[in-house]
Amino acid sequence: MPNSTLGSDSVAWLHRLLPDLLDGQRLESIVAYTDGHILRDVPELEVRTLRSNLHTSSIALGRIMLPNLVTGVTPDELPDEAYVLAESIAHSGLDLRVLLRVFRSGQQAMIRTLSDEVSAAPLDSSSTRELVGHVASCVADWAGSTVEILSANFPASRVDDPGGRVIRRRATVRAIVAGSVVDPRVAQLRLGYGLDDTHLAYVLWLDEETDGRVADLERAAHRIAGHLDARGSFTLACGDRTVWAWARTDRRATIDIAIIAAVASARVSFGLPAPGLAGFRRSHLEALAAQQMQRQAARSGRVVLYDAVELDFLVSRDAEAMHAFVQRELAGLLESSANVARLRETLGCYLEAKCSIEAAARELGVHRNTIRYRLDRVEKLLGHSIESRRLELEIALRCATSAGPSPHTG
Repeated sequence: MPNSTLGSDSVAWLHRLLPDLLDGQRLESIVAYTDGHILRDVPELEVRTLRSNLHTSSIALGRIMLPNLVTGVTPDELPDEAYVLAESIAHSGLDLRVLLRVFRSGQQAMIRTLSDEVSAAPLDSSSTRELVGHVASCVADWAGSTVEILSANFPASRVDDPGGRVIRRRATVRAIVAGSVVDPRVAQLRLGYGLDDTHLAYVLWLDEETDGRVADLERAAHRIAGHLDARGSFTLACGDRTVWAWARTDRRATIDIAIIAAVASARVSFGLPAPGLAGFRRSHLEALAAQQMQRQAARSGRVVLYDAVELDFLVSRDAEAMHAFVQRELAGLLESSANVARLRETLGCYLEAKCSIEAAARELGVHRNTIRYRLDRVEKLLGHSIESRRLELEIALRCATSAGPSPHTG
C-alpha cells in the first residue's frame, strides 16, 4: 500500500509538482516516453489502431491517477479509454499476457519518470527516500488495480468469446440512446463504427413462434447495409431474437430493399437517415417506434418504415386521449360486424384515393354506385358529411387500426 504518512515537506513538494505534471504539453511528454517504453517491450502493439488506443489510454489514466499522488488513493473507476485499449488488444487476437506486459512496462517507465523528478528536486535525503518509495508504491498499486479490473473483463473480450466486448458496446449504445453525455471519440473507438456521418437505423427481430438465429439476423443486417450502399455498418444483438443495426448511408430504406435482403423469417423496422451522434440516436428511436407500431397493430407485413407509421405513433403516445379521439370521430363506425367493417374499409380507401369515387371503386373492385351507397351510409352513421372532418376521419381510421382495442371496452 502507498505510504499515507508523508512528511509535510514531501506533501508540499508533491502539491507543487502536480500542476506541472498535469500540464498538457508536459503530460504529453511523459506519455510519449511511457508509450515508447511500452512499444519497445510489447512490439505486438506496433499497429496504428493499437498505438492510437495506447496513447489515448495513457493520457486518460495519467489525468485520473496523477492527482492522487499526494494521498496515494487509487481511483475506483477507470476511464473509458482504458477499456477501449483492452478491448482492441483482445479484438486483435492477442491474449491477456499482452495486456499484463503493457502495464508492467508502463509501470516501470512511470516509476522511473517520477523517481527522476524526485531525485532532481532540492530535497533532503530523508524526503527523497520517502518520496521515491511513495511514488513507486503508488504507481505499482495503480498498475496492479488497473490490470485486475481490465483482466476481469478481458478474457470475455477475446475473439473466441466476445462477451466482455459486447457488454461494453451495449453499454455505449444504451448510453447514446438514453441521451447521456458520451464522448463521440471514445464511443467510436469502442463500437468500431464511424459516428461522424449520416445513420440509418433498423431493427430485425423474430416473432416468438418463428425459428431462426441471431447470426441469421446479423447477416441479414449486413446485406441490408450493402443494398443501401452503406459506407459502414454496425450490429448489436439484443437477446436471442433481436438485432439492432445502423448503416452509414444517406438513403432511405424501401420495402423492396428490405424484402430482398432480409431472411424469410425476420421482421424489419426502419428509422429515417439522420446525421451525427444525435442522428444515430434519433434514427434508432424511430426504428423502435416503427417496431412498436407493427407489434401493436399486429400488422402482417414483414417490413415497416417509420415514415409510414409516424403519424400513428405520434398520436398514440397518449393512449387514453387517442382512444377517446377514435371513439368520438368514428362513433357509429366502430361495431365489429362485417357490414360496418366494410363501411370503414370503403371510407379509408375513399380518403386514401383523395376522395375519388372512381379510384376507390377500382381499388375495391366494385361499381362506383356501390361506393356512393356505402359513403351515404357512412355519413348517416357519423351524423355529418365526410368532407367536413376529412382529416380527422383519416387519422382516426389509422389510429383505430394501430391501437387495437380500447382499454375501456368490455
